[in-house]
Amino acid sequence: MFSLKLTGKVPFTEVFCHGLIRDSEARKMSKSMGNVVDPLDIVDGMGFETLHAKLLQGNLTESEVKNAGKYQKRAFPQCIPENIR
Repeated sequence: MFSLKLTGKVPFTEVFCHGLIRDSEARKMSKSMGNVVDPLDIVDGMGFETLHAKLLQGNLTESEVKNAGKYQKRAFPQCIPENIR
């Protein structure tokens, strides 16, 4: 509706919703792959060590933890900063 108010035109005639979400490397996001970040961690902020420790709490194999850890280091090299409201 926002676009309709600005331009007077309907922006889309069809909209498709899909539950599959991909990460920055086009991999399916899932808890079992370790590439999902808890929204509360975004709000509260989290150091890298704590973020990485969460990988060890899941059911990932040692090689999956290693791959997920590499991804976390690239995606969040320092930490997840606190989202100031």
